[in-house]
Amino acid sequence: MKKVSVIIPTLNEEKSLPSTLESLKSQTYRDFEAIVKDGLSADRTVEIAEKYSAKVVSKRDSSAGEARNQGVEYVSGNILVFLDADTLLAPDTLSKLVEDFHKYDAVLVFPRYLPREQTIEGEGKPTHIARPLVKLWFTFEDFFRKYVGKYAGGMCMACDLVAFKRIGGFDEKLKVCEDIEISYRLRKWGQVICDHEIVAYPSARRFFKSGFLNSLFTYLTYLLKWHLGLGQPKPKIIR
Repeated sequence: MKKVSVIIPTLNEEKSLPSTLESLKSQTYRDFEAIVKDGLSADRTVEIAEKYSAKVVSKRDSSAGEARNQGVEYVSGNILVFLDADTLLAPDTLSKLVEDFHKYDAVLVFPRYLPREQTIEGEGKPTHIARPLVKLWFTFEDFFRKYVGKYAGGMCMACDLVAFKRIGGFDEKLKVCEDIEISYRLRKWGQVICDHEIVAYPSARRFFKSGFLNSLFTYLTYLLKWHLGLGQPKPKIIR
């Protein structure tokens, strides 16, 4: 059996992190470690991570890709699972990810991404947001990931450690689309599996914080710039 190292980049995630770590605590697959790579948070993020017995690495970073690369320096597992601090896992997520690595001799495995219910503050009052556009986007991109592009989302993706190091990890210069870029490089080294029997539940807070159309426009703009080899300024959407 393979040991899993779950790497969670954080920056002021005291509100989201407890639920994510609770979902890790409920995993049926037990041979894993949790590494919280904190970018010098000013809130209780580190305190919360330590409460859940996660290994904490506190170091400044310039991008999510760099934060993930920094976390890899402290792993002891064979499989790397990169998880956002606001993504929840089904209880069997890690188990099924590991099973796919054995079954397909894969270098990258990623699940289906389903948006969970969201509540945000509107003028000081909790407001439930209508989510048809967000659901539609997740559904479209999941279909594209599985049948067309075969690229993972940084919200939850699992890599073989040897393959990850062989290609040099994430491109730290990219502010957005670093998950797509590394997926393309990993595809040259081995099997990439999108398994819709595995489920992760990322937050859609970026869409709600910046507005759906604005977030989507920013994402597509950065995607185009990456494909054209153009530079990426600091993203407008929140991390």
